Amino acid sequence: MSKTTRLLAASVLGLGLNASLVFYPSASQAQNNAGVPTELQGEWRYGRISSIQYEDSYTGRPAAPNGSSDQFQLTSNGSYQRRRLIQITTYNCTSNLFIEEKGKVKVEAGRLTFQPSDSTSQGQICNSGRTYSSRNSAKPETYQWSIQTNDYGQQVLVLETTDGQGKAHYGRPQ
Repeated sequence: MSKTTRLLAASVLGLGLNASLVFYPSASQAQNNAGVPTELQGEWRYGRISSIQYEDSYTGRPAAPNGSSDQFQLTSNGSYQRRRLIQITTYNCTSNLFIEEKGKVKVEAGRLTFQPSDSTSQGQICNSGRTYSSRNSAKPETYQWSIQTNDYGQQVLVLETTDGQGKAHYGRPQ
């Protein structure tokens, strides 16, 4: 019985994959010389903006929203470019962090590791005009990965932290 058949049978028997068909990376999948499976190559995006919006009680103007974004592109030779933005607003205090990095990606045994070789980080703390920046401070990050099909029939890349505490679903640009 093939791995895909066993996985499908297990999900039917109640493992509850939330109406998603999961494809796990395997040695039989097509890969390039750098070991990056073909289905991982290209651009992936994740983003979320808070549905709660604050208003400044003195000016009546809305504050900037809370949100995060992560976008990366994996090439056929195993290199990647990644851009991340986090913005947090509470009343009249907005802080943000932007990270841009380049490097190589390593894929093995269902894990994906971003290994940055060049990075920049820039941010602002609480509208104070206090800003900061640094170079080459990004560290390697490792995730468990899988490709799933969501409720709309679209393929999504699921990255889960190795401690199981974080999970994000990335889509392809439309």
